[in-house]
Amino acid sequence: MTDEQIRQIKECFKELTEKVGKPNPYYALIYLDGDNMGKWLSGELLPEIENAYNSEVWGALPEDFKEQLKGKSSRKLLTPAIHASISNALRNYSIEFVRKIVEEEHLGKLIYAGGDDVLAFVNLRDLLDVMEKLRFAFSGEVRVENGQIKVSGENQTGFVGKDDVYYLTMGKNATASMGVVIAHYKEPLKVVIGRVFEMKRKAKNNPDKDSFSILLMKKSGEERIAMYSWRYKCSSTNDILQTIDVIKRAKNAMNDENERYVSHRFIQKLKGEFVRLKNKKGRLVSSEGVFNDELRRLISRAYNYKGSGRDDKDKKKKFIEDFYTDIQRLFLKSGRDLDNFTNLLEIASFLNKGE
Repeated sequence: MTDEQIRQIKECFKELTEKVGKPNPYYALIYLDGDNMGKWLSGELLPEIENAYNSEVWGALPEDFKEQLKGKSSRKLLTPAIHASISNALRNYSIEFVRKIVEEEHLGKLIYAGGDDVLAFVNLRDLLDVMEKLRFAFSGEVRVENGQIKVSGENQTGFVGKDDVYYLTMGKNATASMGVVIAHYKEPLKVVIGRVFEMKRKAKNNPDKDSFSILLMKKSGEERIAMYSWRYKCSSTNDILQTIDVIKRAKNAMNDENERYVSHRFIQKLKGEFVRLKNKKGRLVSSEGVFNDELRRLISRAYNYKGSGRDDKDKKKKFIEDFYTDIQRLFLKSGRDLDNFTNLLEIASFLNKGE
């Protein structure tokens, strides 16, 4: 590259920053990997024999014949057609969904998509959306609405309609784990790549897999690691919640560019309040009631309103209660692991503006 070309690049960069502002020096690298692919390809995770037949055909078979089939189906029905279906589903995921999610719908750059694994760079602004879409597109729990991919737990068919074509996916029983690293652009890329593989292994080591692990590497040398499952059952309603959705709401509530927000400083105060009430593994040993009361108090004290008019008491109460509910759910989902919980909150807050 000549000196003149370098000068032109610098001029273009200067013009760009004058129009849109200085770019965030941090970025994210993500690595998704399908869970238990060996078991899928060996037939171990295939449906039971009765689910491999058309329901009307299965119902018409003699009972003694069905029992014989069930007795022989311990190894499941593994056929070339099933192998071809798995291959087709992975191909559809890589070609029809991954690049669209990373590069067309969001600000990212796809490095590799090889069926059940994906490596990509992502802008921090879009990180949570990309993470969620990639995971649930893998199991087909998405829909295409107005040309955009949307997460949809209601789609349990295994097929996704896109551009007037229905694409086969791995289906609702397939899961995937993901490692994520948020790093400063001056951090050696070799180090970042090594750490994202480490985070992927950490997520895979979760007993149920189907998890994500995020590492925040600050320029100062500080690190924060958080690991969560992609979804969980809400104890109060038995609804299945998407963890990323809860994190996005918490992140938005801590964004001081909004009219109402909770100062991120409450995270440090929360850590300080309970630092002596956790065991060596980072889990809280105090009663849940004490924690909940203190959590609500700290949130209330950290609440801010910068509107021009008088703060509405009902809106304030609802805002605090909604934020408290989401935060408490994340804490319970962490298994009362205070370090994992507060690390996640710090990462969510960091995504708003960086350092």
